[in-house]
Amino acid sequence: MTEPVIAARKPRLVTLEEGKNYYWCRCGRSARQPFCDGSHKVTTLQPLAFTAISSGEFLLCACKHTRRPPWCDGSHNNLSDSYEEASAEEIQSTAHFSITPRDNAVVGKATLDGGCFVRTLDRGRLERRGNIAWTSMIHADDGARCLSLSYLEADHGTPAIVSFPGSSAALFVLSGSGSITISGRRFPVRAEDGVYVAADEAFSIQPDAGSLPMRVTVTLCPQRMQPEWQDSMPVTFNESVPQRVFSVDPANREPMADRFYQVLIDDRTGAADMTQFLGELPRSRAASHRHMYEETITILSGSGCLWTESGRAEVQPGDVIFLPRRQLHSLECTSDEGMRLVGVFFPAGSPAVNY
Repeated sequence: MTEPVIAARKPRLVTLEEGKNYYWCRCGRSARQPFCDGSHKVTTLQPLAFTAISSGEFLLCACKHTRRPPWCDGSHNNLSDSYEEASAEEIQSTAHFSITPRDNAVVGKATLDGGCFVRTLDRGRLERRGNIAWTSMIHADDGARCLSLSYLEADHGTPAIVSFPGSSAALFVLSGSGSITISGRRFPVRAEDGVYVAADEAFSIQPDAGSLPMRVTVTLCPQRMQPEWQDSMPVTFNESVPQRVFSVDPANREPMADRFYQVLIDDRTGAADMTQFLGELPRSRAASHRHMYEETITILSGSGCLWTESGRAEVQPGDVIFLPRRQLHSLECTSDEGMRLVGVFFPAGSPAVNY
């Protein structure tokens, strides 16, 4: 036997001790998944010996198709033609869940289990500085521990100079085109570009002449609720990270069965602690699952519902979602044309990893 047996289609959450040796089952026959119990002796597949470099909880591959053994890399999502959807039993057991309303009529926050929530922009909360109107959408007061997210609109006035000292920023251009100047270096940007701003840099945004205002989200790590406004643009551009704008490219899409994602910003592009990605999903309801990371999501197109253990909230374009680490959830798309979203999560990793 040279091919492994699929022990399970989701990884196993295990606790490892720093410095301790482990043997990960490679053949898939062990009854002690994800660890070896000697069952490989009837195969040609040997277990993988590894030493834990730190203590804590980790996701070890149980499908035996990972490209990063023994760690889960999301390969289990591609073991079938369609992404795992909610079962008939799950749908039936949650059919009585009522829709959680926003806390301010049709805008504001709909809070679900575990501090998870959906927020619709309240334009009455926008504050203005120079050519920028902004408001915080996710922050520590909402229960976020690592990330914060702000919404900005930039028009044709005098450019405001924004900084978030000590925090790296992952920007995403929701609409419009123009330029962003990062600590003295100017970059052209357009809708659906991701932009990385390093810690201790500042930036300004200027729409193209004659265009509509640019709409932008800014996700920060470590989190900050309030920006600092600078009187002049500092010339402190981090030359070790020359490329800052990352565009959507269908050629760079990664499949997750019938879903797709493209990573725009992560540790390979300068953001050591967070990953920004664009996701695409068809009309469907995912099976409930968890992630090991804290996440912000902005819906770009398509409508649907976010489901948790005991509730659900409607989502539509422009809404933001906050998911605490390990929060059980399911995102349902009810639009025939599918749903597109942009997500940012901490710590950095693969959007495909779930359990």
